[in-house]
Amino acid sequence: MSIYNEGFWEWDLISDRLCLSAFCREFTGYSADDTDTVTGTSFLKTLIYPDDQQDFFDAVLYRSDSTSDVSSIRFRLLTRAGEIRRVECSSSVIGYDENGSVTRIVGNLVDPAKIEKTELELQTLNRALLAISSCNHALLRAGNEMELLHDICRIVVEIGGYRMAWVGYAQNDPEKSVQPVARYGYDEGYVDKLAITWEDVDRGRGPTGTAIRTGEPNAVCNFQNAPGLVSRWKKEAAKRGYISILGLPLKTEQTVFGALTIYSGVESAFNDEEVELLSSLADNLSYGITMLRNRNAKNAAEAAMRQSEARYRSLFENHYTVMLIIDPHDGSIIDANPAAMDYYGWSREELCSMNIKQINILPAEDVQAEMGLASQRTCNLFFFRHRLADGTIRDVEVNSGPIVANGKTVLYSIINDVTERRHFKELADQRNERMHYILTATNAALWEAGLTTDTTIWSQEIWDLYGLKPGSCEPSFENWMQTVIPEDREAMRDAAYKAMENKSEFNGLWRVRKPDDTIRWLMAKGTPFINQNGSIESIAGIVIDITDRKKEEEQKHQLETQLLKTQRLETIGTFAGGIAHDFNNILTPILGYAEMGMLKLQADNPLHKFFTEIMLSAERAQHLVSQILTFVKAQKTERSIVSIQSIIDEALKLLRPSIPSTINIMLRIDPSCRNIHADPSKIHQLIVNICTNAYQAMETSGGILGIELNEIIPDSSLISKYLQLQDQPYAKLTISDTGQGMDKMTLNHIFDPFFTTKPVNKGTGLGLSVVHGIITEYQGVIDVESMPGKGCTFHIYLPVSHEKISEVKQAVVAPNRTASILLVDDELATTNFMTRLLGEQGYRIRAFNAPSRALEYFRQSPEAFDLVITDLTMPEMTGVSLVFEIHAIRPEIPVIMMTGYGKDIDNVENLGRQGIRHLLTKPVKLASLVSAINSVFPST
Repeated sequence: MSIYNEGFWEWDLISDRLCLSAFCREFTGYSADDTDTVTGTSFLKTLIYPDDQQDFFDAVLYRSDSTSDVSSIRFRLLTRAGEIRRVECSSSVIGYDENGSVTRIVGNLVDPAKIEKTELELQTLNRALLAISSCNHALLRAGNEMELLHDICRIVVEIGGYRMAWVGYAQNDPEKSVQPVARYGYDEGYVDKLAITWEDVDRGRGPTGTAIRTGEPNAVCNFQNAPGLVSRWKKEAAKRGYISILGLPLKTEQTVFGALTIYSGVESAFNDEEVELLSSLADNLSYGITMLRNRNAKNAAEAAMRQSEARYRSLFENHYTVMLIIDPHDGSIIDANPAAMDYYGWSREELCSMNIKQINILPAEDVQAEMGLASQRTCNLFFFRHRLADGTIRDVEVNSGPIVANGKTVLYSIINDVTERRHFKELADQRNERMHYILTATNAALWEAGLTTDTTIWSQEIWDLYGLKPGSCEPSFENWMQTVIPEDREAMRDAAYKAMENKSEFNGLWRVRKPDDTIRWLMAKGTPFINQNGSIESIAGIVIDITDRKKEEEQKHQLETQLLKTQRLETIGTFAGGIAHDFNNILTPILGYAEMGMLKLQADNPLHKFFTEIMLSAERAQHLVSQILTFVKAQKTERSIVSIQSIIDEALKLLRPSIPSTINIMLRIDPSCRNIHADPSKIHQLIVNICTNAYQAMETSGGILGIELNEIIPDSSLISKYLQLQDQPYAKLTISDTGQGMDKMTLNHIFDPFFTTKPVNKGTGLGLSVVHGIITEYQGVIDVESMPGKGCTFHIYLPVSHEKISEVKQAVVAPNRTASILLVDDELATTNFMTRLLGEQGYRIRAFNAPSRALEYFRQSPEAFDLVITDLTMPEMTGVSLVFEIHAIRPEIPVIMMTGYGKDIDNVENLGRQGIRHLLTKPVKLASLVSAINSVFPST
């Protein structure tokens, strides 16, 4: 067992059996019978507070599989009585099986409250020991009595941690008054107002008068509650925060000549052990005062020497402080006091027959060197390790200096045991080291702001987080504010003041600028500590670097925005595609009848002009529908190997006459940029649409239209921005203008269909949405950069192809005007129009609006038809399904498919495998229809 209250436990992982020490059972409220039959895992889940169970098992089991020797965690326990208690647990592995797996874990439980109490007691004792040590220093170097008294009072307050101390000498006047001769600490005139006497009256029954009168220490635990004391003393003491008081007599062997009085701001501050230590200090002070007086007594040198020897012997023989007299020449022990005999465990005769080199564990030559140093000074402080009679090794602090005894210079050494203090300091250092490791690993730091003391403490990790050089400034609120970037300072100052005003938790999120000019995000949380008066004494907390988390959140937000935009476009596309399909069916008879009317009338006939206008309007509507289908990627076209350079040339030939002369065209075309696999008409449309937008943005002001083409491989930053890009070559097409530009809100909508900032006669709002659809169809990416007044730049990335362009020769097919055609379309207007149109061209037509009826008729006379023309999308069955049934009856019959949408056919190449010779897009023109029909028959 250590000095702390702690218990031990052992967990056998093989049998899942948990053994608890008596302290553990008593601490948790369970008996041996309660814990003897339970399994370790289930009992731990009952014992540990639910919110802390995962942390406990993670710490113990995870550490058991790692290379770390010991793991430590604080958590809460539920006692059998339902009480929540906080504990600190350390655990380590002590058993492994033949495969290296952990089989046994042991650990201990410590009550943190009792640790803190023990540590506080140790701190108090350490302060007392340090005060005694420092007083011994002062005694050895003192040359003036008043200076010595002042030093002793100062040491008691500054090192001992007490509120005030003063020394009073007993007077032999009629009033038996006590004359203050030295003081230090928070006095404020208190001592001068006491009028203390050492006579047995009211003014003499306080700690000071009683100590002088009785020659014994006198302690008062609570000055306000002590009976019989002068009320004026209590009132003045309360003003200065004095609660506990200790009076220590200053005496020689014959008389008490004064008192050392110590005041503390803590109730019951002076326990028996502390009184004993401070009594030793008072005895040493008494001896020091006596030595000074004897040294300065010019007229009684011989008598003073005898008195000094007697007092020295009295002091030397005390049972509180270990003292040795050592011959500095060879290290032999000349004398030892009773305290030394008690401490070392040898008798005086045994000690006086020994050499200090037998006690000090340093090598003999090192001990001799240290004695040489001590002999050269009036006082010297050493730290050694001494061996006791039972073999125990203890850490000691030795105050050693030369004195003359019987005409011979010897070393007078005062020894204090500091083993516990050293152990406590090592524990504190270890905890600080572990805390530093944890904070560094988590990119965090600790801080504390004292509001009553106006002091601020920063842990060493905080300097780097704030972008400061360690120690470059004083930790303070204002110096922290200086590290916050200006845009965030007001918010942080308001948050701090609000937390102090409301006595609430402080929460902060701000940015700092590092010396390398990078911006980092920091987050802080602080908890206020409220004193008994309800005021905030301090706020302590943690600050963490969350820059990486902020970047992840921004990236996540960007991806979510892109996803929502894509989903919105897909929804609009689905809706628009359905409208386009129906609209194409409507346009088919309109365009067809207009074309037939033009063919039947002479050009000078007034009706010819009417049919012409109808046809032109229908073609404009057809073009609009085509753009919609391109946007929704529902219009299937054949791809080929395309040279972007040649398409740029063709597009500029078309656009140049329309572009005002005030606009210059700058070209930077890399001829080595490879081809792409696409529909050339769509790439042409893409370039024309973007260039049209660009020159229209500069029509009134003029400017530069820039077109660049080169081949690149995207870097990591571009890939992280657009996840659909791959680590492969892309053709990068950049089209820019120097027009008025766009704001952020406009940029967010430029690819939305029917969104436009142009007048009604300048566009439909489909141009850029079609561009977006084309690029997406070809697994590309489009990036737009623009600011108001700064123009606009489009960056287009399309994957390149390693193939080269090959020439395809078209075969000439002669028409066959005698074919018999089976026509199937669910639109009555379409079948009526096409029946009349094709009939006038010499074809024999049998039309059906229901695919099931057409299939039934075909089964009855499969050899009656030379060709099947069918719509793709019909209510009863699709055109593809109908073709499948027809080919099951007659596999060789050719088929022409018509569609107003086309999304149900995966690609054009699949049509041949379905036995479909041509795919015509509605509305169908006469020339296209006749050409497709004639191409399926052999030449005659």
